[in-house]
Amino acid sequence: MSQDKNSIQLPSVERLVQRLIAAEKTNQKEIRMTVQEARELTTDLSLMTTKLGKQIQDIHARLDKLTGEQQQISVQMDGGTF
Repeated sequence: MSQDKNSIQLPSVERLVQRLIAAEKTNQKEIRMTVQEARELTTDLSLMTTKLGKQIQDIHARLDKLTGEQQQISVQMDGGTF
């Protein structure tokens, strides 16, 4: 499996989603996790939040650059003839 630079692996989030799906299928009213699982989930969510923040900053920088390029006007004058 190849990964691009924007992919991020979040195994604890994937495990939580699978547990939620299983709980819904069996009509469970709650799920439980160990403190270690909660720490791993917190770490993965922090990594995801940081990655998204960096991507948002990159998008804003690109938009600012594009906006600046669009606002530049080039005027050429040939001096004309009389």
